Amino acid sequence: MATMDQFSQNLDGYYDVENQLPRYLRERAGEYFAAERDRKGSIDSIEEHERHTEQMREAFLDSLGGLPEQRTALDVDVTGTEEREGYTIEKIVYESLPGFHVTGNLYRPEGHGPFPAVLFPCGHSPSAKASPVYQRACIDLVRNGFVTLVIDPIGQGERVQSYDPETDERRRQSIREHTYLGQSCLVAGANLARYFVWDMVRALDYLESRDDVGDRLGVAGNSGGGMQTGFLMLIDDRLDAAVPCCFVTSREEYMKTGQAQDGEQILHRAIERGLNYDDFLASFAPKPTLIGAAQSDFLCIEGTRKSFDRVERIYELYDRSENVELAVADRTHGLSAPLREAMVNWFREHLRSVDPTFETSDPPVENEESLWCTDRGQVHAAYPDETHVVDLVEAYVDEQYDDAGRRPAVDNHDAYAESLRETVIDRLGLERSRPALHSRRIETEVEENSGVRWESVFFYAEPDVLVSGILAVALDAPETPVPTIVLSNRGTDEFDELEGRLAASARERGAALLFDPRGVGGVRARDVNTPQENGGEYLDYHGTEYKLGSDAIMMGESLFGMRVFDVLRARKYLDERFTAAEEFGLDGRGVGALHALYAAAAEPQFRVIHTEELPYSFYHIATTREFDIDFRLRVHGVVGECDVPQVLPALENRDLSLEGSDSDRFA
Repeated sequence: MATMDQFSQNLDGYYDVENQLPRYLRERAGEYFAAERDRKGSIDSIEEHERHTEQMREAFLDSLGGLPEQRTALDVDVTGTEEREGYTIEKIVYESLPGFHVTGNLYRPEGHGPFPAVLFPCGHSPSAKASPVYQRACIDLVRNGFVTLVIDPIGQGERVQSYDPETDERRRQSIREHTYLGQSCLVAGANLARYFVWDMVRALDYLESRDDVGDRLGVAGNSGGGMQTGFLMLIDDRLDAAVPCCFVTSREEYMKTGQAQDGEQILHRAIERGLNYDDFLASFAPKPTLIGAAQSDFLCIEGTRKSFDRVERIYELYDRSENVELAVADRTHGLSAPLREAMVNWFREHLRSVDPTFETSDPPVENEESLWCTDRGQVHAAYPDETHVVDLVEAYVDEQYDDAGRRPAVDNHDAYAESLRETVIDRLGLERSRPALHSRRIETEVEENSGVRWESVFFYAEPDVLVSGILAVALDAPETPVPTIVLSNRGTDEFDELEGRLAASARERGAALLFDPRGVGGVRARDVNTPQENGGEYLDYHGTEYKLGSDAIMMGESLFGMRVFDVLRARKYLDERFTAAEEFGLDGRGVGALHALYAAAAEPQFRVIHTEELPYSFYHIATTREFDIDFRLRVHGVVGECDVPQVLPALENRDLSLEGSDSDRFA
């Protein structure tokens, strides 16, 4: 081929498409944010607020996939004690779920008590409870008369899920585990925060069981620990005071920063439902709440102030505005000394009823190993049968569905195919606006040797969402054309590799379109604000695909579903171009193979479907400890309802081939 090539930047200069996907998501979110502001602005009574809080609590629990129903035995084990001047450190291990061990350090003041207690969930530090900044917070608290329990979150400290006890190696940097395991939870219809929250609920159970703990309980945390603090404030009414630090902002303001967040922070439908940072705090009214913030935090302070204003207004309904305060340190992100001091004084005042006169210092801290609760510093080394998060997800899936991951037996194919079609349309959000295509052909070349005419084309999938492709049209059209959409991992960026395949398909079927759904190939989005040190490659952890996909998930959608919709629009384009065609084909490989299967399930006119290198089912993602993570496959709750094993029987009456795939996985 002489001159035809993949698209240059911005569809060869016709449209500025590199911004269209971020802009589209921002505009969609903006509609939800406006509705949220109106709804919350109309709340002018305690009764209305409490009704709203109950709705937000239900929405939050739904986004988690609910919480475990049974409080199983904690089986607490104190594995050691460190004596220090004025306090002791007990090394605690408990089971929040059977065989699922939580490691923590309990700081206990001298004396008999009972003492008020503070639960301290850790932020995103690999060493978690042993992080010097968190040790200092616990030391300050215990020296001020508080029993303080600091626990390792999943993936941190002694609870690394990818730890190999035989080699003593970690397959993932610990904080990445949150996002890796978050994808397993997401496709199962849950969220990793389900287990974060349950660990804290059971920690409160443990504190309540101790004779030296009184009836006053608080919670405080920083960053990811501030997130966990907010979550617990919404769902557990045993708490009497709270101090979330360096977490509170607003979804609208934070979205403007372009930053990504870890998997447990991406709550399904949160933007759509209006579940925002302020809701976690306002739900706590009129109990004492101190919001700790940093002026130069990446969790933008303007969002913090907007959320505080809304929370303060709710406290005013109770005539208790003095019970909510905002402490801002002129620092960057982190539990700095000023915030630590403010936290301790808040609890002094509201849990002990003593003057808030504490002044922090810089107490010496322990080395990490001295705080280990297990011999080797990892639960997966200490307990041979330790429950893995993926074991919990698999059990969750089995509770929800009898035959998840297995191909169902089908008696009435037509009825099954129609039911599955409706499920796919609903789950992937395929009922979307369908404007006129306004299609363009911006380059055309006839190539006699290959028997095709090549065209560069683009058209509208949705308002302000352009998609593109390179179309091969047979010079000698077959009598019965079956125009075919070719779907690959990188769309038209793979044209050089797929040119011969496209030409052959066009000669056989009349036309073949190498297609770019939104965010792919010729319409790939620009790189969004994803720092390289956080794994900011386009498809990597916290990269552009992940960040934009997270925005979609919080609106109750997915980029995966949007791209399947785009494939349906490509069929519409081919239908308008080739009016003699009654059937259409799909040829997908890799992620494109999954797009092909779901598009075929949603559109009966796709009669010839060929796939190669079909990655795996979503059940595989949910229930396999080690899988090749791909953030293009983030879809909420498809396991057991319209997963690959459920889709395939609906296509039995089509011309379907699965090449290069382990068919046993989909049996």
